[in-house]
Amino acid sequence: MKIAIIGTGRLGSTLGKIWAEKGHMIMFGSQDPQKAIKLANSIGFNATGGTYEEASKFSEIIILAVPWSGAKESIKKAGDLKDKIIVDSTTTAAPHLGGPLIVPTPSAAEKVAKWAVGAKVIKAVHTIGVDSLTKLQFGSQQASLFVCGDYLDAKSKLKQLGLDLGFEVIDVGPLTNARLIEPLAMLWIELAYNQGMGTDITFKLLRRRKAK
Repeated sequence: MKIAIIGTGRLGSTLGKIWAEKGHMIMFGSQDPQKAIKLANSIGFNATGGTYEEASKFSEIIILAVPWSGAKESIKKAGDLKDKIIVDSTTTAAPHLGGPLIVPTPSAAEKVAKWAVGAKVIKAVHTIGVDSLTKLQFGSQQASLFVCGDYLDAKSKLKQLGLDLGFEVIDVGPLTNARLIEPLAMLWIELAYNQGMGTDITFKLLRRRKAK
């Protein structure tokens, strides 16, 4: 797939590197195109860099990997997003990780869908620490990737990308259900930092096997 990653922070750069290694074509977008190009060159294969709009035009699917405070402006600078698949990985937690902000209603993902006119918005990749993206096996269990959105075709593409990362992908329904899974990011921050559990934690949906 052709994947645009809007943002050159740890989340975006980690996702881009993993997917490039899996054979996907990556274009990083940044307000500073030279920064995106430098990041792409550090990967060395299947990756390029440019502006937000250049990355958007390049892509089949766009990963929004910027701080929530910059999400609206980043979407505006990405240009025409009609029929584009946008994966909102933002969290409304406080930037300094000192504590969560109030959970927005509508959800952050629903706001992204309003700003990105005509796009197919999915909520995902926001409930796990960046360092764990390269080690998604926890003992005998795979980390769960919770995904919601209104478009089955878009979720199908993201499911493949999630499997490429090593997740067990869980479809939790329509985009309105982002209101249910977005607070998991805040819970993760609370446990990892304020409760001292560290960042090597994740969430897992467990199923009880039915007796034969």
